[in-house]
Amino acid sequence: MNFTRIFFRTSLVLIASLLGAQAVHGQDAARLDENKTEFKVFPNPVFDGEAFVSLKGFQEKDLLVVVYDMLGKEIYSRVEISENDGFLFSIDSEGHQLHEGVYLIVASKNDVIFRQKLIVR
Repeated sequence: MNFTRIFFRTSLVLIASLLGAQAVHGQDAARLDENKTEFKVFPNPVFDGEAFVSLKGFQEKDLLVVVYDMLGKEIYSRVEISENDGFLFSIDSEGHQLHEGVYLIVASKNDVIFRQKLIVR
């Protein structure tokens, strides 16, 4: 992974953290009705290592989901495909349970960013 990609991803996470649960820019604001869009990570905290992500009311057909540890290291990355007007999927690290710690879940498409902290115990 080159420095530019690391810098971009780290900047994306920091910007998302500063802007709150979702950041909306440009023409994506017209497609995203904040009152109807719901982004959840559950259960939180996680005790058995498996977490689920739900995103309802988002009009895109695919979504990039990245999980970072608190040091900014990418733990998991995958493009999810929408089914039935939303996304629902589990997060695992290539079949391995997430270790105890705090993670940042970032889901994005174009200029729309969702983020949620996940605690694994």
